[in-house]
Amino acid sequence: MSFSFSIPETSSPSSEEVLSLPSYAQNELPDLDLPKLILISHAHSPPLNPAPQLRFDLRNLPNPPKRIRDAHVGTSKRLQEWMEADPAFLARLEEIREEIREAMDGLIRRHEKKEVLRVDVDEEPKEKDRGYEHDEGPVVNGDSQKKTEEDESGYRRVYNEQDFSGLELRVGIVCAMGRHRSVAMVEELSRVSWPGWDVEVEHRDVAKKRGTGGGKSGGKGSRGTRGSFASYSTNDDSE
Repeated sequence: MSFSFSIPETSSPSSEEVLSLPSYAQNELPDLDLPKLILISHAHSPPLNPAPQLRFDLRNLPNPPKRIRDAHVGTSKRLQEWMEADPAFLARLEEIREEIREAMDGLIRRHEKKEVLRVDVDEEPKEKDRGYEHDEGPVVNGDSQKKTEEDESGYRRVYNEQDFSGLELRVGIVCAMGRHRSVAMVEELSRVSWPGWDVEVEHRDVAKKRGTGGGKSGGKGSRGTRGSFASYSTNDDSE
C-alpha cells in the first residue's frame, strides 16, 4: 500500500510588493522590529508631553456643523465623510502625509549613520568589522542573521535584526477640542500605507466633554478608553 500527499504552495510577495518597501524592510527576517509611527490627536491645550517630533494645527480648517459635532466625534464615519468632502481638509491631509514621509526618511538616515559610527567606535578598526562586507546576501554570525544594504561606495552595510527597536516618530495633530477635526485627520492618516513602519493611533481627548479641562498628556496606553484617552494599533487583530 502506498500513500501520496502534496504540500500546499505558499505564496510569496511579488517583486513589485517587495520593491515598494524601504530597503531596510525588504529582507524577510524573523521577529524584525520595525520603526513605529505614532499618530496622536489632541486639543490645543495642554500640549503633548513629551513633545512630538512633528505637530500640525488644524484649527484653521472648517469645523463640521454643530449638529454633526454634537452627535459625532472624529472616529464616526458620518463626521469623516463631511471632512472628506472639504477640499481644504484633503489638501492638508496630503501636506501632512508628505511631511511625515520626509521625516521618516530623515529619521532612518540619521539612525543608520549613528549605527555605523557606533560600530566604528565599539569594534576593531577592520573593514569587515565596521558594518561592511564585500560579499553579497545576508551575513550569518552564529545563530543571529543580519540584513544588508548596499551603500554608495559599493560596500554592503550590515544591520542587526534589532536595529530599529525603539525607533519612533511621534506626530501630534491639533484642533480646538481634540474631538473632531484632529481625530478625523489621524484616522485618515492611519489608513495611509506606511511601508516598513508599524502604526499606532492615540486619541487623547476624544472622550473629553466641552468645558472640561486638564486632559491627559499623550503617552502609551492599551486599546480602548481610559478617561478621555483612547489608543490602538492598526496592526491590532481585535476589532
